[in-house]
Amino acid sequence: MSKVIYAEPDMNKKVKFDRGEMEERIVDIYVSADTLRDGETSTKREKSADAAPNNGRGDQNAEPDSSGKRPFLVAAVFLGLLCVLLLAGIIGLSVYYNRAIKDSEDKRNNLSQSCSLYENNATAERDQLQTRYNNLTKERDQLQTRYNNLTKEKGHIQAKLFVMEQHCQEGWRYFDSSLYFLSTEKKTWEESRQDCKRRGADLVIINSREEQTFVFNLHLRAWIGLTDSVTEGTWKWVDGTTLTTGYWSAGQPDDREQEDCAEIYFSKDDPVTTWNDDKCGTNHNWICENVV
Repeated sequence: MSKVIYAEPDMNKKVKFDRGEMEERIVDIYVSADTLRDGETSTKREKSADAAPNNGRGDQNAEPDSSGKRPFLVAAVFLGLLCVLLLAGIIGLSVYYNRAIKDSEDKRNNLSQSCSLYENNATAERDQLQTRYNNLTKERDQLQTRYNNLTKEKGHIQAKLFVMEQHCQEGWRYFDSSLYFLSTEKKTWEESRQDCKRRGADLVIINSREEQTFVFNLHLRAWIGLTDSVTEGTWKWVDGTTLTTGYWSAGQPDDREQEDCAEIYFSKDDPVTTWNDDKCGTNHNWICENVV
């Protein structure tokens, strides 16, 4: 058939075809071509099948069937999508936890700043309160000092008023918030003290050099409120306090013949060292002191 189709026509011959013959020949040509193509395809398949067992490789050179690759392709696509989803999830969780950590750090920083601000405010308020307390304490001390001064001044005024009211009573003197009574008669040390107590006072207690000078200037030899009759050698005032500073004359006290009571002895030589110990039963003038 191929020889008939591919034979070179003799162009010198004049062939006459009618319409019917031409149509038949055209149909034969198409049929011959289809038959030839089918025959060549079958021949190729047979040659491939025959050559396969002779080369010792089996079906390795045969074209793979595309239908066998489809499940693996689906699995690969599925695994790829799964990896993408896992990666997206990991990225999302990382972003979420980073944001949570950042929020936590921000809250912690804000809390730390709030605590620091609170501590600073509390410290400042405490300092202000401490300063105010110190100022109030200082004002209180100033008021207490002023009150003490006013009380002392009040005592002076009351003493002066008392002296003025009692000016007719002979023997009273005023000095440094105290009233002093000068006796005009003489008695023993104990009798003198009892007389002072009846007057609301006691024998004089000399607490300072100024008071010693004042009593000395009264120009009296008189009993004062000092004795060691309870414990020999331990001189105490009538209020029970122990003598700390004495104004004894030279060589006194000498405790000659149980001299257990003290007197102030007027001397023109020294207005300070004028004390002497004497027998308590001796009669002397006395000086009473009333602290106002």
